[in-house]
Amino acid sequence: MLLPAALRRRTARTAHARFGARLLLAIVLTLSLVGGLGYQLMAHRLRQNQIAAYASDQRADVRSFEAVGHEDGETGARTAIDQLVAAISRRRGVLESRLIDSRSIVMASDTAGLSVGRRDSDARIAAALRHGVSYAGLEADPSRDGRDFEFVAPLQLPGGRHVLEVGYDHTVLDADLAGLRHTLVLIGLLALFGGTAVFYLVGGRMLLRSHRIALQRATRDGLTDLPNHRAFQDEFPRAVAASRRFQEPLSMIVFDLDDFKFINDRHGHPHGDAILERVAGVLSAGRTEDRAFRIGGDEFAMLLPHTDGEGARTIAGRLDRAFTAAEVVVSMGVSDLRAGETAEDLRAGADAALYEAKRSGRPIAHFDEIRDRVVITTSARTDRVRLLIDESRLSTVYQPIWDLGTQRLLGIEALMRPDDVDELCGPAEAFDLAEKIGRLHELDVLCVTHALATVPDLPDAALLFLNVSPQTLDLDADGPDWLRRLVAQADLEPDQVVIEVTERFGARTEAVVVSLQRLRAQGFKLALDDVGTGNSGLEMLQKVNADFVKIDRGIVLSAATDRSARAVLMAMATYAHQTGAYVIAEGIEDQETLDFLDAIDDHDVRLNRIIQGGQGFGLGRPAAGDAIAKAPGLLPHSAEPTAI
Repeated sequence: MLLPAALRRRTARTAHARFGARLLLAIVLTLSLVGGLGYQLMAHRLRQNQIAAYASDQRADVRSFEAVGHEDGETGARTAIDQLVAAISRRRGVLESRLIDSRSIVMASDTAGLSVGRRDSDARIAAALRHGVSYAGLEADPSRDGRDFEFVAPLQLPGGRHVLEVGYDHTVLDADLAGLRHTLVLIGLLALFGGTAVFYLVGGRMLLRSHRIALQRATRDGLTDLPNHRAFQDEFPRAVAASRRFQEPLSMIVFDLDDFKFINDRHGHPHGDAILERVAGVLSAGRTEDRAFRIGGDEFAMLLPHTDGEGARTIAGRLDRAFTAAEVVVSMGVSDLRAGETAEDLRAGADAALYEAKRSGRPIAHFDEIRDRVVITTSARTDRVRLLIDESRLSTVYQPIWDLGTQRLLGIEALMRPDDVDELCGPAEAFDLAEKIGRLHELDVLCVTHALATVPDLPDAALLFLNVSPQTLDLDADGPDWLRRLVAQADLEPDQVVIEVTERFGARTEAVVVSLQRLRAQGFKLALDDVGTGNSGLEMLQKVNADFVKIDRGIVLSAATDRSARAVLMAMATYAHQTGAYVIAEGIEDQETLDFLDAIDDHDVRLNRIIQGGQGFGLGRPAAGDAIAKAPGLLPHSAEPTAI
């Protein structure tokens, strides 16, 4: 197997040879085109000259016939006419010669025994007899060879107007055309070889050399002499395709110089160029098979064939030490190609890892470390979200929420599940991608519509919790009341429905509050979800008179062992409790978590129970509406899902 460098050199030589071949082909085609057009023009001219020569001979024959007819007697004239017809028939290329009288009867012919005395009349003979019109050109009789020639000329004899008809075959012209073709081919070959030699000596060598240099410059960075972004775009998909075809690992590292703009502004561009050259020197000093590129101003990339994720980490560490020795500060993002992933996935993962490295202040980050925390936007994933929305490819499951004091069913939360998860990690990614492509509002409406269409019969006083994104509420601040309309179509009252909105959002708080206040005025109950993870929890609690506050699962699970998480839980729960909100803890998955929440009420706050409700896999997994059964074992005192 060729090494990548050798393969690239062979590819460059092949491209150069192809350019020379295309140049030679262009010369050949030009000569062929010129020769072909010249041949057509000369062949046409030769044909016209042939017709003109035959026509001239026939005019001389007509004068001869007329002279014989007027000078000799009848018997002598007849004999002389037969001799003239016979003489014409012996000429090169003559197919037939006939003399036709005024009655269209053949009176003399080169085949006298066959045609003399017979009637012969067609449109050309009739025109010559009646109107004295001559014809000179190609054979017009459809029963004969259209390449032959036919000549019809009127003449005056003592018996009246006669017609001389002579036919010529095309062999004479064909022979002349063959000679013309041979001559043109010979001239063309001489022009091709002679012209090509002259062209190469005069300017061809310089043109080919300029082309080779242009190829190199088109794919090389002028400052660092590394392959540029164009070369990366060409080679990257080929490397991924080869990796998948031969089942070999492939990794990628992307690099970004820290504070490069500041360096340029402070020390000048020559200093910045020197740093870029040092980076290129470090990248070029690696393994022979690795391929480094400069893909932007201060951005570099390196393809690592035959290298898995662990090997890429090792190489990244070695590069980091080399950059440190060169006094260059570089952030690196590492990613490796996994089964089923595309080139777009690999590049997006490396970019996400690079962003994480810069965010965390570390020199190196691997995409595996953040794979579960970031959403990679690729065309395949966005196409999947578009199909999910356009074709309603989703289902709805419902998770119970229990009152921990009475151990009775408080309500059920509707949760969306994509039907096809080949390209999506789950509902959260679907919503994140829908927001990025500007279709989050459509997805929210679709999920609410589907949830209301499949919701099971609610026990008395049980509530239906529906999630609506803050971005949708932002857009609905001055929009239509689609929620109230859909709830009415489902034969539910607004006071049976709780609208959940997360505190983690980038929408306009004021617009979201306006939408929530309008929903409250319409009779809906309100819930703040994921409280404790964002920065707007207290602000939203102040501005929205929420009926329910749901403490984030991560805070609940960490509170038993993490003092900071416990402080956040207590602060948010206590504040919400003081506002009159019903506090629900999410993420209850085992008896220990439930006991811990009870212990908070017993020892930390000498008030009524502040964690009033609970939700989590330990209290019931999400399921279809008809699968919500009696309370789980963690709530042993309740046998039926009776609503409070």
